Amino acid sequence: MSNASHRGNGLANSPGEEMLLIHIALAALGVLVGSAGVLWLKGTTWLVEHGVLAPASAPPLLEIPGADGAGLDRPRIAIATAALLAVVAVAVSWARRVSVHRRENLA
Repeated sequence: MSNASHRGNGLANSPGEEMLLIHIALAALGVLVGSAGVLWLKGTTWLVEHGVLAPASAPPLLEIPGADGAGLDRPRIAIATAALLAVVAVAVSWARRVSVHRRENLA
């Protein structure tokens, strides 16, 4: 056992180290935010090229922000809605199964 009056949290053992970790985390956050814009542009271009998004030349009903006019037309909106409903149904089914399992274990 240690008799030290200050016990570190495993990442930083002094206030100076804590400040260094905070600065590193803020710098990493800045890099992530900066690269997110580039990835968004590349991602939307890829989605248009592969037919997932409707191009701006075929006016979409729902434009995606930052996609230079590309977006979703009726068939793509229907597919996206069906996919979203499927995800919600699976999540609700899983939540009910977990709830029933917990009740059985508590009883």
